[in-house]
Amino acid sequence: MPDSSKQDFAAELRRLRGEMALRELARRACCSKSLICDLEHRRRPPKPQIARALDNALGAGGKLVLLAEAQRQRSSEETATAPRSAVDDLLREWDDVLRRDFLKKSAGAVGAAAITNLGISATTATSQELMDAHHALRAAHGRLDNLRGAATVYAQAVEHHRQVLTWHAAAHTGVERQQIAALAADTGGFVGFLTYDLGMAENAAAYYRDAAGHARYAGDLSSCANLIGQMSRILGDQGHSRRALDLADGALRLSGTKAHPAVRSWLYAVRAYHHACLDDARAAQGDLNRSWALLERADDGEKPPYIGYLSAAELGKWTGHAMVRLSRTTPSFLATGKTALDEARAAWPAAIVRGSAEMLTASAHIYAARGDRDEAADLASRSVAIATATGSARNLRAALTAQAQAAA
Repeated sequence: MPDSSKQDFAAELRRLRGEMALRELARRACCSKSLICDLEHRRRPPKPQIARALDNALGAGGKLVLLAEAQRQRSSEETATAPRSAVDDLLREWDDVLRRDFLKKSAGAVGAAAITNLGISATTATSQELMDAHHALRAAHGRLDNLRGAATVYAQAVEHHRQVLTWHAAAHTGVERQQIAALAADTGGFVGFLTYDLGMAENAAAYYRDAAGHARYAGDLSSCANLIGQMSRILGDQGHSRRALDLADGALRLSGTKAHPAVRSWLYAVRAYHHACLDDARAAQGDLNRSWALLERADDGEKPPYIGYLSAAELGKWTGHAMVRLSRTTPSFLATGKTALDEARAAWPAAIVRGSAEMLTASAHIYAARGDRDEAADLASRSVAIATATGSARNLRAALTAQAQAAA
Protein backbone atom coordinates (compact mmCIF):
# COMPACT_ATOMS: atom_id res chain seq x y z
CA MET A 1 0.00 0.00 0.00
CA PRO A 2 1.39 3.49 -0.79
CA ASP A 3 2.74 5.63 2.06
CA SER A 4 -0.38 7.17 3.62
CA SER A 5 1.56 10.20 4.90
CA LYS A 6 2.15 11.29 1.29
CA GLN A 7 -1.53 11.14 0.33
CA ASP A 8 -4.48 13.35 1.06
CA PHE A 9 -7.67 12.20 2.77
CA ALA A 10 -9.91 14.68 0.96
CA ALA A 11 -8.61 13.80 -2.50
CA GLU A 12 -8.86 10.06 -1.82
CA LEU A 13 -12.41 10.45 -0.49
CA ARG A 14 -13.45 12.29 -3.65
CA ARG A 15 -11.74 9.66 -5.82
CA LEU A 16 -13.40 6.76 -4.03
CA ARG A 17 -16.84 8.37 -4.09
CA GLY A 18 -16.59 8.93 -7.82
CA GLU A 19 -20.07 9.41 -9.25
CA MET A 20 -21.86 8.29 -6.10
CA ALA A 21 -24.27 10.96 -4.85
CA LEU A 22 -23.49 12.66 -1.55
CA ARG A 23 -26.91 11.63 -0.29
CA GLU A 24 -26.20 7.95 -0.96
CA LEU A 25 -22.80 8.00 0.73
CA ALA A 26 -24.28 9.85 3.70
CA ARG A 27 -26.95 7.17 3.99
CA ARG A 28 -24.40 4.35 3.87
CA ALA A 29 -22.04 6.00 6.38
CA CYS A 30 -24.85 7.28 8.68
CA CYS A 31 -23.63 10.88 8.61
CA SER A 32 -24.71 14.17 7.05
CA LYS A 33 -24.10 15.35 3.49
CA SER A 34 -22.66 18.62 4.82
CA LEU A 35 -20.04 16.72 6.81
CA ILE A 36 -18.87 14.77 3.74
CA CYS A 37 -18.80 17.98 1.71
CA ASP A 38 -16.69 19.69 4.39
CA LEU A 39 -14.28 16.76 4.44
CA GLU A 40 -13.89 16.73 0.66
CA HIS A 41 -13.16 20.47 0.62
CA ARG A 42 -10.75 20.28 3.60
CA ARG A 43 -12.96 22.50 5.74
CA ARG A 44 -12.82 20.00 8.60
CA PRO A 45 -10.38 17.29 9.66
CA PRO A 46 -11.53 13.65 9.51
CA LYS A 47 -12.14 12.04 12.89
CA PRO A 48 -11.45 8.32 13.40
CA GLN A 49 -15.12 7.33 13.72
CA ILE A 50 -16.27 9.04 10.52
CA ALA A 51 -13.16 7.92 8.63
CA ARG A 52 -13.97 4.33 9.59
CA ALA A 53 -17.63 4.72 8.59
CA LEU A 54 -16.71 6.20 5.20
CA ASP A 55 -14.03 3.57 4.67
CA ASN A 56 -16.58 0.80 5.25
CA ALA A 57 -19.21 2.50 3.09
CA LEU A 58 -16.78 2.84 0.19
CA GLY A 59 -15.01 -0.50 0.66
CA ALA A 60 -11.63 1.23 0.96
CA GLY A 61 -10.04 -1.56 2.99
CA GLY A 62 -8.74 0.72 5.73
CA LYS A 63 -7.07 3.25 3.45
CA LEU A 64 -9.21 6.19 4.57
CA VAL A 65 -8.62 5.25 8.21
CA LEU A 66 -4.84 5.35 7.68
CA LEU A 67 -5.01 8.66 5.84
CA ALA A 68 -7.16 10.18 8.58
CA GLU A 69 -4.74 9.06 11.29
CA ALA A 70 -1.75 10.40 9.36
CA GLN A 71 -3.50 13.73 8.89
CA ARG A 72 -4.43 13.89 12.57
CA GLN A 73 -0.84 13.28 13.63
CA ARG A 74 0.47 15.96 11.27
CA SER A 75 -2.13 18.43 12.50
CA SER A 76 -1.36 17.70 16.16
CA GLU A 77 2.38 18.08 15.61
CA GLU A 78 1.90 21.38 13.79
CA THR A 79 -0.42 22.71 16.49
CA ALA A 80 1.82 21.60 19.33
CA THR A 81 5.12 22.90 17.92
CA ALA A 82 4.24 26.14 16.13
CA PRO A 83 6.17 28.83 18.09
CA ARG A 84 3.85 31.74 17.25
CA SER A 85 0.62 30.15 16.18
CA ALA A 86 -2.76 31.80 16.36
CA VAL A 87 -3.47 29.76 19.49
CA ASP A 88 -0.31 31.04 21.18
CA ASP A 89 -1.19 34.62 20.34
CA LEU A 90 -4.69 34.23 21.78
CA LEU A 91 -3.42 32.58 24.95
CA ARG A 92 -0.92 35.39 25.46
CA GLU A 93 -3.76 37.87 25.03
CA TRP A 94 -5.77 35.88 27.54
CA ASP A 95 -2.87 36.01 30.03
CA ASP A 96 -2.73 39.77 29.53
CA VAL A 97 -6.44 40.05 30.30
CA LEU A 98 -6.02 37.97 33.45
CA ARG A 99 -3.07 40.03 34.63
CA ARG A 100 -4.23 43.58 33.91
CA ASP A 101 -7.92 43.88 33.14
CA PHE A 102 -9.81 41.16 34.92
CA LEU A 103 -8.40 39.51 38.00
CA LYS A 104 -8.64 41.34 41.30
CA LYS A 105 -6.68 38.70 43.19
CA SER A 106 -4.64 35.56 42.63
CA ALA A 107 -6.65 32.97 40.72
CA GLY A 108 -5.44 29.66 42.07
CA ALA A 109 -7.34 26.48 41.36
CA VAL A 110 -9.83 25.43 44.02
CA GLY A 111 -9.12 22.10 45.66
CA ALA A 112 -11.69 19.52 46.74
CA ALA A 113 -11.66 16.67 49.23
CA ALA A 114 -14.26 14.45 47.61
CA ILE A 115 -12.98 11.29 45.97
CA THR A 116 -14.64 10.07 42.78
CA ASN A 117 -14.87 6.33 42.19
CA LEU A 118 -14.56 5.46 38.51
CA GLY A 119 -15.45 1.84 39.14
CA ILE A 120 -12.42 0.57 37.18
CA SER A 121 -9.06 -0.42 38.59
CA ALA A 122 -6.24 1.55 36.96
CA THR A 123 -3.92 -1.43 37.42
CA THR A 124 -6.03 -3.78 35.30
CA ALA A 125 -7.99 -1.58 32.90
CA THR A 126 -6.81 -0.76 29.41
CA SER A 127 -6.30 2.85 28.40
CA GLN A 128 -9.46 2.75 26.28
CA GLU A 129 -11.50 1.39 29.19
CA LEU A 130 -10.21 4.20 31.38
CA MET A 131 -10.93 6.77 28.69
CA ASP A 132 -14.48 5.48 28.26
CA ALA A 133 -15.03 5.54 32.01
CA HIS A 134 -13.74 9.10 32.31
CA HIS A 135 -15.97 10.28 29.46
CA ALA A 136 -18.97 8.54 31.01
CA LEU A 137 -18.28 10.19 34.36
CA ARG A 138 -17.88 13.60 32.76
CA ALA A 139 -21.23 13.14 30.98
CA ALA A 140 -22.92 12.09 34.24
CA HIS A 141 -21.56 15.18 35.99
CA GLY A 142 -22.93 17.34 33.18
CA ARG A 143 -26.41 15.84 33.46
CA LEU A 144 -26.43 16.31 37.22
CA ASP A 145 -25.36 19.94 36.85
CA ASN A 146 -28.19 20.59 34.40
CA LEU A 147 -30.75 19.05 36.75
CA ARG A 148 -29.56 20.14 40.19
CA GLY A 149 -26.93 22.84 39.69
CA ALA A 150 -23.18 23.32 40.04
CA ALA A 151 -23.02 23.02 43.83
CA THR A 152 -24.34 19.44 43.64
CA VAL A 153 -21.46 18.21 41.52
CA TYR A 154 -18.65 20.73 42.02
CA ALA A 155 -16.41 18.82 44.45
CA GLN A 156 -16.67 15.61 42.44
CA ALA A 157 -15.95 17.40 39.15
CA VAL A 158 -12.87 19.11 40.57
CA GLU A 159 -11.53 15.82 41.92
CA HIS A 160 -12.29 14.11 38.61
CA HIS A 161 -10.33 16.78 36.74
CA ARG A 162 -7.42 16.30 39.17
CA GLN A 163 -7.43 12.56 38.42
CA VAL A 164 -7.33 13.24 34.69
CA LEU A 165 -4.35 15.60 35.13
CA THR A 166 -2.55 12.93 37.18
CA TRP A 167 -3.18 10.40 34.44
CA HIS A 168 -1.92 12.87 31.84
CA ALA A 169 1.32 13.43 33.76
CA ALA A 170 1.93 9.66 33.94
CA ALA A 171 1.23 8.95 30.25
CA HIS A 172 3.97 6.90 28.57
CA THR A 173 3.58 7.89 24.91
CA GLY A 174 2.98 11.10 23.02
CA VAL A 175 -0.20 9.74 21.42
CA GLU A 176 -1.65 8.74 24.78
CA ARG A 177 -0.69 12.10 26.25
CA GLN A 178 -2.52 13.91 23.44
CA GLN A 179 -5.66 11.83 23.94
CA ILE A 180 -5.68 12.50 27.67
CA ALA A 181 -5.00 16.20 27.03
CA ALA A 182 -8.20 16.37 24.99
CA LEU A 183 -10.07 14.85 27.94
CA ALA A 184 -8.38 17.31 30.33
CA ALA A 185 -9.53 20.20 28.16
CA ASP A 186 -13.11 18.94 28.51
CA THR A 187 -13.03 18.27 32.26
CA GLY A 188 -11.12 21.51 32.93
CA GLY A 189 -13.53 23.56 30.86
CA PHE A 190 -16.46 21.97 32.70
CA VAL A 191 -14.95 22.81 36.08
CA GLY A 192 -14.35 26.35 34.78
CA PHE A 193 -18.04 26.70 33.96
CA LEU A 194 -19.14 25.29 37.33
CA THR A 195 -16.75 27.64 39.12
CA TYR A 196 -18.14 30.61 37.24
CA ASP A 197 -21.73 29.58 37.87
CA LEU A 198 -20.97 29.54 41.60
CA GLY A 199 -19.78 33.15 41.40
CA MET A 200 -15.99 32.63 41.38
CA ALA A 201 -15.12 34.35 38.11
CA GLU A 202 -11.41 34.73 38.86
CA ASN A 203 -10.86 31.02 39.51
CA ALA A 204 -13.02 30.12 36.53
CA ALA A 205 -10.77 32.17 34.27
CA ALA A 206 -7.73 30.24 35.48
CA TYR A 207 -9.41 26.89 34.85
CA TYR A 208 -10.40 27.95 31.32
CA ARG A 209 -6.85 29.11 30.61
CA ASP A 210 -5.37 25.77 31.66
CA ALA A 211 -8.01 23.86 29.70
CA ALA A 212 -7.24 25.85 26.56
CA GLY A 213 -3.58 24.91 26.93
CA HIS A 214 -4.53 21.23 27.04
CA ALA A 215 -6.75 21.63 23.97
CA ARG A 216 -3.83 23.26 22.17
CA TYR A 217 -1.53 20.36 23.05
CA ALA A 218 -4.17 17.87 21.88
CA GLY A 219 -4.48 19.70 18.56
CA ASP A 220 -8.23 20.13 19.14
CA LEU A 221 -9.07 23.36 17.32
CA SER A 222 -12.78 23.24 18.13
CA SER A 223 -12.19 22.76 21.85
CA CYS A 224 -9.62 25.54 22.03
CA ALA A 225 -11.90 27.99 20.21
CA ASN A 226 -14.82 27.04 22.45
CA LEU A 227 -12.79 27.61 25.62
CA ILE A 228 -11.60 31.02 24.43
CA GLY A 229 -15.23 31.85 23.67
CA GLN A 230 -16.20 30.84 27.21
CA MET A 231 -13.59 33.23 28.61
CA SER A 232 -14.96 35.91 26.30
CA ARG A 233 -18.39 35.34 27.80
CA ILE A 234 -17.07 35.85 31.34
CA LEU A 235 -15.40 39.10 30.32
CA GLY A 236 -18.64 40.33 28.77
CA ASP A 237 -20.63 39.50 31.90
CA GLN A 238 -18.07 41.40 33.96
CA GLY A 239 -18.59 44.52 31.84
CA HIS A 240 -15.41 44.29 29.74
CA SER A 241 -17.31 44.27 26.44
CA ARG A 242 -14.50 45.55 24.24
CA ARG A 243 -11.97 43.05 25.55
CA ALA A 244 -14.61 40.32 25.34
CA LEU A 245 -15.23 41.19 21.70
CA ASP A 246 -11.51 41.01 20.95
CA LEU A 247 -11.31 37.50 22.40
CA ALA A 248 -14.44 36.38 20.53
CA ASP A 249 -12.95 37.76 17.31
CA GLY A 250 -9.78 35.79 17.98
CA ALA A 251 -11.71 32.60 18.66
CA LEU A 252 -13.58 32.94 15.36
CA ARG A 253 -10.37 33.67 13.46
CA LEU A 254 -8.88 30.56 15.04
CA SER A 255 -11.97 28.55 14.09
CA GLY A 256 -11.90 29.60 10.45
CA THR A 257 -13.94 26.99 8.62
CA LYS A 258 -12.32 24.00 10.34
CA ALA A 259 -13.86 24.10 13.82
CA HIS A 260 -17.11 22.21 14.24
CA PRO A 261 -20.17 24.15 13.00
CA ALA A 262 -21.76 23.92 16.46
CA VAL A 263 -18.77 25.67 18.04
CA ARG A 264 -18.75 28.36 15.36
CA SER A 265 -22.51 28.84 15.70
CA TRP A 266 -22.17 29.40 19.45
CA LEU A 267 -19.21 31.75 19.00
CA TYR A 268 -21.16 33.94 16.58
CA ALA A 269 -24.05 34.07 19.07
CA VAL A 270 -21.70 35.19 21.84
CA ARG A 271 -20.05 37.76 19.60
CA ALA A 272 -23.51 39.08 18.65
CA TYR A 273 -24.13 39.72 22.35
CA HIS A 274 -20.83 41.60 22.71
CA HIS A 275 -21.67 43.74 19.67
CA ALA A 276 -25.10 44.42 21.16
CA CYS A 277 -23.52 45.54 24.44
CA LEU A 278 -21.48 48.01 22.39
CA ASP A 279 -24.69 49.18 20.58
CA ASP A 280 -23.51 47.88 17.20
CA ALA A 281 -26.86 46.61 15.90
CA ARG A 282 -25.69 45.88 12.38
CA ALA A 283 -22.78 43.70 13.50
CA ALA A 284 -24.93 41.94 16.10
CA GLN A 285 -27.60 41.07 13.55
CA GLY A 286 -24.98 39.84 11.09
CA ASP A 287 -23.49 37.55 13.74
CA LEU A 288 -26.89 36.18 14.66
CA ASN A 289 -27.65 35.41 11.01
CA ARG A 290 -24.37 33.48 10.72
CA SER A 291 -25.08 31.67 13.98
CA TRP A 292 -28.52 30.47 12.87
CA ALA A 293 -27.18 29.44 9.44
CA LEU A 294 -24.47 27.28 11.02
CA LEU A 295 -27.00 25.65 13.34
CA GLU A 296 -28.39 23.79 10.31
CA ARG A 297 -25.04 21.97 10.01
CA ALA A 298 -24.44 21.42 13.72
CA ASP A 299 -26.16 18.05 14.18
CA ASP A 300 -23.98 16.02 11.84
CA GLY A 301 -23.21 13.14 14.17
CA GLU A 302 -19.87 14.61 15.24
CA LYS A 303 -21.01 17.39 17.56
CA PRO A 304 -18.50 17.50 20.48
CA PRO A 305 -20.02 16.65 23.88
CA TYR A 306 -18.95 19.99 25.39
CA ILE A 307 -21.18 21.86 22.90
CA GLY A 308 -23.94 19.26 22.90
CA TYR A 309 -26.39 21.74 24.46
CA LEU A 310 -26.46 23.89 21.32
CA SER A 311 -29.97 23.98 19.86
CA ALA A 312 -32.53 26.35 18.41
CA ALA A 313 -33.69 27.08 21.97
CA GLU A 314 -30.13 27.99 23.02
CA LEU A 315 -29.72 30.34 20.06
CA GLY A 316 -33.14 31.82 20.80
CA LYS A 317 -31.89 32.60 24.28
CA TRP A 318 -28.79 34.37 22.92
CA THR A 319 -30.90 36.23 20.36
CA GLY A 320 -33.04 37.46 23.25
CA HIS A 321 -29.96 38.54 25.20
CA ALA A 322 -28.75 40.59 22.25
CA MET A 323 -32.15 42.14 21.58
CA VAL A 324 -32.50 43.19 25.24
CA ARG A 325 -29.24 45.10 24.94
CA LEU A 326 -30.03 46.65 21.58
CA SER A 327 -33.48 47.78 22.74
CA ARG A 328 -31.85 50.30 25.06
CA THR A 329 -31.31 52.56 22.07
CA THR A 330 -33.74 51.02 19.55
CA PRO A 331 -37.02 49.87 21.16
CA SER A 332 -38.14 48.15 17.95
CA PHE A 333 -35.78 45.26 18.76
CA LEU A 334 -38.07 44.28 21.65
CA ALA A 335 -40.50 42.51 19.30
CA THR A 336 -37.71 40.38 17.79
CA GLY A 337 -36.39 39.53 21.23
CA LYS A 338 -39.84 38.60 22.55
CA THR A 339 -40.50 36.24 19.64
CA ALA A 340 -37.11 34.55 20.01
CA LEU A 341 -37.46 34.07 23.76
CA ASP A 342 -41.08 32.91 23.62
CA GLU A 343 -40.06 30.23 21.11
CA ALA A 344 -37.01 29.31 23.20
CA ARG A 345 -39.13 28.85 26.33
CA ALA A 346 -41.56 26.62 24.43
CA ALA A 347 -38.75 24.41 23.11
CA TRP A 348 -36.45 24.45 26.15
CA PRO A 349 -35.30 20.90 27.14
CA ALA A 350 -36.82 19.76 30.43
CA ALA A 351 -33.49 18.21 31.50
CA ILE A 352 -31.65 21.57 31.40
CA VAL A 353 -33.18 23.06 34.53
CA ARG A 354 -30.33 25.32 35.63
CA GLY A 355 -29.95 26.91 32.20
CA SER A 356 -33.61 27.84 32.01
CA ALA A 357 -33.08 30.56 34.63
CA GLU A 358 -30.93 32.56 32.23
CA MET A 359 -33.60 32.39 29.53
CA LEU A 360 -36.37 33.40 31.95
CA THR A 361 -34.35 36.39 33.12
CA ALA A 362 -33.91 37.64 29.56
CA SER A 363 -37.65 37.18 28.97
CA ALA A 364 -38.43 39.16 32.12
CA HIS A 365 -36.32 42.06 30.86
CA ILE A 366 -38.12 41.99 27.52
CA TYR A 367 -41.60 41.99 29.05
CA ALA A 368 -40.69 44.72 31.54
CA ALA A 369 -39.36 46.94 28.75
CA ARG A 370 -42.61 46.38 26.82
CA GLY A 371 -44.63 47.48 29.84
CA ASP A 372 -46.07 44.07 30.78
CA ARG A 373 -45.06 44.23 34.44
CA ASP A 374 -47.16 41.29 35.66
CA GLU A 375 -45.67 38.85 33.15
CA ALA A 376 -42.19 40.25 33.78
CA ALA A 377 -42.61 39.78 37.53
CA ASP A 378 -43.82 36.20 37.07
CA LEU A 379 -40.89 35.30 34.79
CA ALA A 380 -38.38 36.92 37.13
CA SER A 381 -39.84 35.10 40.15
CA ARG A 382 -39.55 31.77 38.34
CA SER A 383 -35.96 32.56 37.44
CA VAL A 384 -35.13 33.47 41.05
CA ALA A 385 -36.67 30.21 42.23
CA ILE A 386 -34.66 28.11 39.77
CA ALA A 387 -31.42 29.96 40.46
CA THR A 388 -31.93 29.52 44.19
CA ALA A 389 -32.77 25.82 43.90
CA THR A 390 -29.73 25.12 41.70
CA GLY A 391 -27.36 27.32 43.72
CA SER A 392 -26.37 29.43 40.71
CA ALA A 393 -24.93 32.68 42.07
CA ARG A 394 -24.50 33.98 38.52
CA ASN A 395 -28.12 33.38 37.55
CA LEU A 396 -29.49 34.55 40.89
CA ARG A 397 -27.74 37.90 40.64
CA ALA A 398 -29.17 38.46 37.14
CA ALA A 399 -32.65 37.24 38.13
CA LEU A 400 -32.83 39.57 41.12
CA THR A 401 -31.92 42.48 38.85
CA ALA A 402 -34.74 41.53 36.49
CA GLN A 403 -37.13 41.20 39.42
CA ALA A 404 -36.24 44.68 40.61
CA GLN A 405 -36.82 46.05 37.11
CA ALA A 406 -40.21 44.40 36.93
CA ALA A 407 -41.21 45.88 40.29
CA ALA A 408 -39.96 49.39 39.55
